[in-house]
Amino acid sequence: MGTTDLGAVSSDAASGTLVSQPPASRGRRWPWPAGFIAAGLVLFAAYLLVARQVPVMSDGASNQLQAWDMLHGNVLLRGWTLSRVSFYTIELPEYMLLEAIHGLNAGSAHVASALNYTLVLIGAALLAKGRAGGREGVVRAVLAGGIMLAPTLGIGGTVTTLLANPDHVGTQIPLLAVWLILDRARPRWFVPVSVAALLAWAQVSDQLATFEGALPLVLVCAIRLYRRRDVLAWKPGDSWHEKLRESWYELSLAAASIVSVEVARMTVRLIRHAGGYTVWPNATVFTSVASVYSHVWVTVESVIGIFGADFSHQRLGAHVAINLVHLAGVALAGWAFARALRRFTSCELVVQVLAVTAVVLLLSYTLDGDYTVSQGSHEIVGLLPVGAALAGRLLAGRLISGRHLAALGVVLGCYLLALAHSVVQPPGNDQNSQLASWLEAHHLDYGLATYWNASVVTVDSGGRVQVIPVVRQPGTDRVAAIQWNSEPSWYNPRLHDARFLVVPGPRSGCTSGTPSQWRSAISATFGPPAASYQADGITVLVWDKNLLDHVFKPVGLC
Repeated sequence: MGTTDLGAVSSDAASGTLVSQPPASRGRRWPWPAGFIAAGLVLFAAYLLVARQVPVMSDGASNQLQAWDMLHGNVLLRGWTLSRVSFYTIELPEYMLLEAIHGLNAGSAHVASALNYTLVLIGAALLAKGRAGGREGVVRAVLAGGIMLAPTLGIGGTVTTLLANPDHVGTQIPLLAVWLILDRARPRWFVPVSVAALLAWAQVSDQLATFEGALPLVLVCAIRLYRRRDVLAWKPGDSWHEKLRESWYELSLAAASIVSVEVARMTVRLIRHAGGYTVWPNATVFTSVASVYSHVWVTVESVIGIFGADFSHQRLGAHVAINLVHLAGVALAGWAFARALRRFTSCELVVQVLAVTAVVLLLSYTLDGDYTVSQGSHEIVGLLPVGAALAGRLLAGRLISGRHLAALGVVLGCYLLALAHSVVQPPGNDQNSQLASWLEAHHLDYGLATYWNASVVTVDSGGRVQVIPVVRQPGTDRVAAIQWNSEPSWYNPRLHDARFLVVPGPRSGCTSGTPSQWRSAISATFGPPAASYQADGITVLVWDKNLLDHVFKPVGLC
């Protein structure tokens, strides 16, 4: 198959055709990497300050404990039952490295979150730039980076999704690497090999990479081959060697994607066979036909939320103005997405892959029967870098030719002000951190709590106070161990002596019952406590016996 040297062409703003450009000289190439590195350092510092304003949540804290266990020799996480996503090959090694340097604390999580989001933003900007140089290259990169620039704080904000937990943000890093290889590398044998390796790496960590990485690439390759079916059709006298040479690139990329799925599955099975971690089953089901309409609006709200533009249920004021300004990013990404679909057959391979990726993510999210705006918007976090990259690649020329750069500059200035506003905000109230300090001061070093208070307190105390998760078991009105981001030795009364329990409050999240139901279960399981304390509004009950002797067998999270 013939290929076009994208290093010597760029898109004409008015007609969308390709026009020749002289390749950039070697002496003029160094400002680009220097600029991206400088921007990355500044953004990392800003995102680190923003991340520190958001307390680490239980999912992220559980990942930190897993990485801490790996750092201390349990590399395969023997005995652990993880959540539906393991994060084993991306976030956990990153946490291991940071904890080796920084220790077990919330700071390691903040550094990891800021680093991941910075890399994703820079990757999207590089993908948007492509091989374009000069003013168009700058506008492409700035447009993509600008859309992702300012995660929003507060209700409807994106900071908790993008900078608080490993909610599939790190998964975007190997996927962006795949897309950059497709964009920059010439068709050579090492391209499908690299794609297969990166996709398998991502899928071992996160099954979402199958839908966001492998499946779109297979679909695009199939579409490209089908459109050339007349050329590839067998005719008398044709050589199979010639036919394969004309289609080998798409065939090899599709094969690499399919192979990556099986390699990832085999890797997870080998880890399990070697006694490693177990992943909680992913029981994804289709939504009912009657619910599709409502799920469409859930998807709409989730999409604008991922872009930081969710103004739902917010009062008109200065703060909501930040969210409303982010609607510009939604509009630009939507425009680019529509443009990619309309000109799909004439687009470059990587643009086709990005467009199909967006379609797959939107359809899978809308038809998923498990998730809501509050529970699962992080499942489509990939739409943010995909939409930003498409906007940069497909709209920069139009904005330049239409002389809209001034308007773009105004919007970018608003995004910069929004980021500056987030950077200077004081840290929010962290009850779990205060609870950890209170427990340590009162020499209570091992106890029980709900999932949403357990691992976080352990991490906030640097491991000096260990709090393990329990749940109210439905139907028995008893307190039971959790088989979710946990390991059984925590509940062994011969190894540990648990003397306190943190009573869940009305805002404790998914706790399988109301506070009154919990109090009933606590009383039925452990009997009356020896003492009751108030720690910054949180009730801590203390007994003169080992509570692990009375905890029921493990159950699921909720």
